[in-house]
Amino acid sequence: MFSNNVKTKALYRSRFFLISAFVFISASLFSQYDFNDRCQDTYREILNFRFDEASNLLQTESEQHPDNLIPVCLENYIDFFTLFTGEDRVVFETLKRNKSIRINHLESGDKDSPYYRFCLAGVNLQWAFIRLKFGEYTTAAFEIRRAYLLLKENKERFPDFLPNEIGLGILHIIVGLIPDQYKWLASLAGLEGTVTEGVLELKNVLNYSDDNPVYSLFKPDACFYLAFIDINLENNRDESLSLIRMFDQDPILQHYSQSPLIIYAKSSIFMKTGKNDEVITLLSSYTPPSGTHPFIFLNYLEGLARLNNLDTSAITYLNRFVNEFTGINYIKSCYQKLAWAYLLKGDTTRYFQEIQKAGAMGNAIVDEDKQAHSEYNVGIIPAIPLLKSRLLFDGGYYSEALIMLLSTPLDRYVRSRKDLTEYTYRLGRIYHASGNLPKAIQYYSSTITNGRNLPHYFAANAALNLGWIYEGQENYIAADTNYRLCASMKYDEYENSLRQKAKAGLSRLKKIGD
Repeated sequence: MFSNNVKTKALYRSRFFLISAFVFISASLFSQYDFNDRCQDTYREILNFRFDEASNLLQTESEQHPDNLIPVCLENYIDFFTLFTGEDRVVFETLKRNKSIRINHLESGDKDSPYYRFCLAGVNLQWAFIRLKFGEYTTAAFEIRRAYLLLKENKERFPDFLPNEIGLGILHIIVGLIPDQYKWLASLAGLEGTVTEGVLELKNVLNYSDDNPVYSLFKPDACFYLAFIDINLENNRDESLSLIRMFDQDPILQHYSQSPLIIYAKSSIFMKTGKNDEVITLLSSYTPPSGTHPFIFLNYLEGLARLNNLDTSAITYLNRFVNEFTGINYIKSCYQKLAWAYLLKGDTTRYFQEIQKAGAMGNAIVDEDKQAHSEYNVGIIPAIPLLKSRLLFDGGYYSEALIMLLSTPLDRYVRSRKDLTEYTYRLGRIYHASGNLPKAIQYYSSTITNGRNLPHYFAANAALNLGWIYEGQENYIAADTNYRLCASMKYDEYENSLRQKAKAGLSRLKKIGD
């Protein structure tokens, strides 16, 4: 009896210890990925560009919960935004050592948690995008592949883990834009996906309406990415503007109304949809809250917006950008815009001074900088009516842009085949934006005839716009022909963005065909 009682007590003790150990281990594993209230607040501070406050919160969280790995991911977000918007190479060389430290830390986590692969993929993907900025393409390619495989496996193991859709959406869009002749490289790397697939994944996150606060936290990311996809790839003006309304009306997104990141997104949407006055109003009235990390690029945007209105006060904002920005992109473009502003003032001497800087300063990586460098190489002052028409069109002032072209005799400013091609191209763009599609088709077709063998972007963009028109009319054969024509042309300006848009068009047509 006594012996049996002892055995029973011993059995209970062993079970108690096993249960206690299980609870302890489970709690420890859970605590590794605790996206608690403080971490959620930190994420909001990061998206609001209040990096110092975010860092203070992370310090407190790390002290109180040293096993929590979510702060490791959030620290990387701060580095990402600092480098991606600032483009400072010295800072990049200092911070990039953090990547391996964080990866090693995250790899100690619980492999059975959906956050394990999600966090590792996020760090890899963020550093890949940063490296692309600084020309480290090979390392970036490996990091993209690593991120994709991690997210793909995570999707298979945890199909209902919504945050996964952010990274997968971005990667599927990137893979979908790879030209057909290089698809084999993507397949070799194990990458697959389409633009349409990626957009749907991002919309899944944006439209989330249940009660998981962590899932809701990622809505601003999805909204931000979709804004740029719509304006740069999908040519969907109404949907882009609907995102503006969502920024303003969604209770979750309203937490970021003063974030320079959201101000940038809204300004870009307004600019790409011809609402230039709204850009000027938004940026001129925006004062970053105290403690907000500077986003110097907003000065460049305000300079562009004022220039689109033929307002030479743009010089102030453009100079502020080139004087304060320590990065590598949009420097050439900014000097080109300064040259144009002085040309509008009739100062050809300053035009040549600034366009010389466009040739000597910055890098020719992004399309806008390549186009600015091309103008420097040509060495010819732009025809004033064509320049003014371009700027007015970019600002959405279509009637004024048309009057500018038609009110001046052609022999006053059409001096070459390039000028003639630009003339028909500008008319095509204006009539297209104004809804006169027969005239737009007429002038786009003339542009392709006149300019398909020139090194300028006019014919390629005319073909792209014809593709959009025919796609809207459900003439999918003609749309396909023009998208392929755009993608196949050889030219020196805006090549990357135009081919990406053509590729996105072909992806949409393929989905319709399927």
